[in-house]
Amino acid sequence: MVPRVDVLRQEARLLGVDAQQRFLVFTAQTVFGTFAKTLPGGEETRLSDPAEGAFLAEDGSAVLLWSPQDVAKTRVLWLWRPGSDAGIPITTRAQGDIVRDRSLSYVAYAEYDAGAATSAVRVMDAATCTPEACASRTLLQVPGATLGLQAGGAHVLATDATQAWLIDVPSGAVTALGPVAGPPAFSPDGARYVLFSAGGKLQVFDSATRTLQWERPWADEASRKDWVVLSGLLTDAGSLVFNIREPPPPPPRFPTDRDTVTCDATGCRILPGGEGNCWYSPGRTDLLRCLQDRGCSPSYCRYRYTGTYFDARMQLLANVTSGASTRSVHVDPIFNEDLSQQVQMEFGEMSAETLEWLGPGAVRGVEPPGRLQTGLFTFLPGSQRVVFAQQLTRSDGEAEFRLAAWDGAQLTDLLALPGKPGYDVFYSLTVRDSPLSLYVNVAAESPYSNILRIRL
Repeated sequence: MVPRVDVLRQEARLLGVDAQQRFLVFTAQTVFGTFAKTLPGGEETRLSDPAEGAFLAEDGSAVLLWSPQDVAKTRVLWLWRPGSDAGIPITTRAQGDIVRDRSLSYVAYAEYDAGAATSAVRVMDAATCTPEACASRTLLQVPGATLGLQAGGAHVLATDATQAWLIDVPSGAVTALGPVAGPPAFSPDGARYVLFSAGGKLQVFDSATRTLQWERPWADEASRKDWVVLSGLLTDAGSLVFNIREPPPPPPRFPTDRDTVTCDATGCRILPGGEGNCWYSPGRTDLLRCLQDRGCSPSYCRYRYTGTYFDARMQLLANVTSGASTRSVHVDPIFNEDLSQQVQMEFGEMSAETLEWLGPGAVRGVEPPGRLQTGLFTFLPGSQRVVFAQQLTRSDGEAEFRLAAWDGAQLTDLLALPGKPGYDVFYSLTVRDSPLSLYVNVAAESPYSNILRIRL
C-alpha cells in the first residue's frame, strides 16, 4: 500500500480511536462540544460539553468522557455508546480519581457532601445506564473530603489516607482492610493488591480470596526507617515498586529527599535511579520509567532530566539523559513490543541529530537529513521498523515536516505532513493495526490543531 495522509478533522483535539477504527472521539476547538466521528464515512455526533479526556472500552462498545475540573474541583462524567445520539450524564460532582475496568462495565468515582462532611464511593453500572435513568450505587461513605480510588478488574481499592477498603463491584460487598501507612495498589490485572502498614511493613494479598501471598519489613531491609510511602505499583511479573519520602525533618527544613524501593517475596532494596519518581511508562504496564530532575544546585540551575527504564522484573533496560548539554538523549526512548529493541533520539546544538538503535548484539545509528520531532516517534506493531517525523527546509526556505521510516539499516522517506506533529501533549499519537494507521494531532493556524490519519 502506498502511504497516504488524510485530514480527518480540522480545529479539533483527538481524544481516542477505537481499536477496530470504526470511530474517533475529539473535542472541537471552534465549536462548543465533544464529538464522535464515524470512520470511514465521516458522520459526526455531538456527545457532550467539551471533555478533557476519554476512555474507550477495549471492544469499542462504550466511551467514558470527563470534563475539566471546575472551581470546586468537580467534574461532569458522561457515558456514550456508539450509535446513540448523545452521551448520558452520569454525575456532575465527581471528585478525585475516576476508575473503571477495561470493558467499561462500571465507573467508580467519589462525591463529597459538604453539608454532611462525608465522601462517598459511587458506582455506575453500564448495563443499567440508559438515557432515561443512569443511577449510581453508593457502596461506601466515610467522614472527610478525601478518597483515593484504584481499580483492579472487578475490584476497587478505596483509601482516605488512614484506612483502606476493598470493594467487590458486582456484589457491592465492602471489606474493611484496616489502618494503612500509604496508598494501597493493585497489580495490572487486579489479581493482587499491596497494603502498607505502620512500622515500615507491607503485605501482598490475593484479591479474590484476600489470602496473604507474602510480606516484608521493607523499611528495615531498605534502611529507610520512618520514611513515608507516596505511591506504589505491582508489576505483572510480581515485583513491587513504590516511591518514598524522607520523614519530616526539624523545622524550618522541609522533607526533600526521595527514594524508590523494589521488593519481591524474597526481600526489598533501594532501586538505583528511582529517586522517588517511578511509574508505568505511558500506555504500558510491562515497562517502568523513573525520572530524575537534575536541574538545580544551590547556586545554579541547568534544566536536565535523567530517565531510567526497567522491565516488569526490574531489569535495567535504559538510562538516558535529556536537557541542557552539548549532546543529550531524548528522555523517552521507544521500545518494541517484547522490549528487546529500543531506539533513542540523540540531539544537541553542537552536533548532528541521530537515531540510535539498540538491540541484542548490535548498536546501529543513522543521521536523518532533518531536525527530529519528538511528537511522532514509534515502533510499528509486528515489525522491526520505526517511524518518525523530521523538519526539513525546502528550496524556497520554508519549513516542511515529513514522515520517515527506519528499520535499523535503511532510511525511507514516506510522505509530507501538513503541520508539526504532536501538537497536543495529552493525546499525541495512536497506532492501530488492520489496516496499519497512525492517528495524530498536528499544529494548524495558532492556536488550533488538525487530526490526521496516516495509512502505511
